[in-house]
Formats: sequence, C-alpha cells, structure tokens
Amino acid sequence: MKNLFHDLFNTYDTRIRPVKDQSKPVKVSAEFVPMSLIDFDTKVQIFSVLGYFRVSWKDELLTWKDENYARTNYIKIATKEIWKPSLTIIKTVNGDGVVGNVATDIAKVSAKGEVQWVPEGIYSVICDVNIKYYPFDKRVCKISFYVSDETVTSVVLSHHNEVTLDEYTENTAWKIIKIVRNRCTKYNSNFIDIDFHVLRRAGFTTFTLIMPLLMLAFLNICLFLLPTGSGEKGSFAITIFLSYGIFITIISNTLPKNSLQVSYFVLFVTLLLLLSVLSVFYTVLQAKLVAVFGNKECTWKFLASKSITKDKTEIDSDKLKEVENGQATVTTKPYTWAMLSNYKRVSWIVETEDFVKEAYPRNVGLSSGWRAPELETI
Repeated sequence: MKNLFHDLFNTYDTRIRPVKDQSKPVKVSAEFVPMSLIDFDTKVQIFSVLGYFRVSWKDELLTWKDENYARTNYIKIATKEIWKPSLTIIKTVNGDGVVGNVATDIAKVSAKGEVQWVPEGIYSVICDVNIKYYPFDKRVCKISFYVSDETVTSVVLSHHNEVTLDEYTENTAWKIIKIVRNRCTKYNSNFIDIDFHVLRRAGFTTFTLIMPLLMLAFLNICLFLLPTGSGEKGSFAITIFLSYGIFITIISNTLPKNSLQVSYFVLFVTLLLLLSVLSVFYTVLQAKLVAVFGNKECTWKFLASKSITKDKTEIDSDKLKEVENGQATVTTKPYTWAMLSNYKRVSWIVETEDFVKEAYPRNVGLSSGWRAPELETI
C-alpha cells in the first residue's frame, strides 16, 4: 500500500486536470440526493435542505494494476490531495457556496481511476416567496450549482439521473410535490438546476386561524340579536373587534414583510375587521338614537313588525272577563322609536291591544288598569 501511494502521488499535481490529453474535458457527474427539508423560513426567504452529492469522474493519472499491489482494488484519499471539481452553489445565505469540506472530505479511487466523492451538508439558499395564496401557497425553490474554476471546454458537468426521494424524511410544515432537474449553459459553464416544488401543509393554519376567524364572523352576526337596552351589546362588539386585531397581529408575525404581494387571507381578515368596525359604529349610533329619540312616539306605523303574531285566545280569560264587567280597564301604549329594536314585543302588544279594543271598546281609554301581558325582550 505504501508503494502504491508513493508511485501514484510522487509526481501528482492537484493543479493539473486529471487527463493525459489536456485538450479534452473532464466529464464530471454530480447527482444531488435530498435527505430532509430542514426549514423554509418565509419571513427571511431562506430555503434549507439536508442532502449529499454523488460526484464522480475519471482520473487518468490515478490508475494501477491491482496484481502489482497485493490485489488492491481501491484506495481512500483526502480530497485535498487530488484534483476535484470546485462545485459551487449560487445564491447561498452565507455567500460561501462551496460544496464539501476540504479538511475532512474523503474520496474513493478505484484501480481504473474512477473517483467517487460524497460531500454531505445543509445547503441554504435564497428563495423568493409569494404570499398571495397563503396559507395554501406553492413555491419553487432552486438549488443551482456549477464548477466555478472551469469552463465548458475543460469540465463537462452533468446530472444523468433524476432526483429521487428514496432517502427523504418528510417535513411537518412543507411537502415536496416534485423535483425537477435541468441542465443549462451560462457564462461559459455548465449549470445544474434542481427545482423543489413545495406545498405548504395548511392543516395547522386552518384549525388555529381560519376556523376561529369564521367563528368570530358568526359571533359578529349574533351581535344584532342583542336588544338595545342590554348593556352588554357595546362591550360584545368591542370584544369581537379586539379579537380580530389580535389575529392580525399573529398573522403579521408569520408572514414576510412583503409589499410586492398582498395575501388574500390578510385581505379577508381585514374585511372582517372592517365589518366589525361597522358593527361597533352601528351599536354606538343605535344607542345614541335610542337615548335621544327613544321615548318619542313614532308616527311611522308601518315600521311595526307584523311577522310575529300571538293567538288572541291565549290571553288570560279571567282578565278579559274583568275588562268585560268593567272591573278593569285597558290603556294603550304609544309606539315609540325604542320599540324598533324590540319588534317582537311590540307586535304582540299592538295586536293584543287591538283585539281588546275591538272586543271591549267601552273599557278602553279609562283610568290605568289592566294591561296586556308582555313578552320578554328578545
């Protein structure tokens, strides 16, 4: 083994391309194998993936006959002691896209000069984020690499096989739909582009943001069922409004500060917030109008709701007998503006008094006495 290393590296120079005819290019095959999607931070637009490269080429200067060296078929050598392609990934976060670690990487060399190098690492690149369809968005993030110190005439870079997910571990937040491999020539160099088509898993966002927002929207409708005289109506409207404000704060912390696109989801929440503001304004305005005009008689009788009726036979028969015998009297109530927010009660009272007036006209308009029973405010 010692003689083999001595014979191979006695005159070996790492600066010279490993071909006997320097006019021919070195054919390098570099295949990327993804192992896990570490993170896709949409706020800072960083896409990080764990994986390794299968890099292989033929070194014509590192060949030997195994029978002359105790049947030694291959050797392991540090990559810093042999020529290797300087694979570089573009648009990396730290600005240093060099693949591999010169201090620790080991290459395997066969007797025929076939070299295999498998550098592993976490590769983080910049990926543009479009938040328009958040949280149901899809993105395409690209890992593009080339041989930085060579041209197409000296090194031919290729990626023969398609990228597979045989060794991939699923990410909890993002799902890789497919991976597309492309090869192109730019700046007199061969570039390999690996496009990751990723889809956000929207289950968590659906149950923690979308569903509560829809429930709040339903509560916003329930605001109109509360009577004006209830002191909880204003506080209920303000509480819903503040809840929308909290949700907008949560969403703003998860989305990138991007002014190029506006998420439809953010527009939806903003619309709900606007409706909540209008509800608060309506509640305050209604309370003010009731306070100013509530006790004044409404001359617009058509505003009285007739949709809810009460069977006249349900009136207490004993009370009606008292009215008939002159032992009780009936007084009429003026229809005021405040009754507009209490139309169920008003309709029953109006119809009951009309019935009593028709049945016992002689007892109407006398001194205060029996009044028709009233429904509870709804």
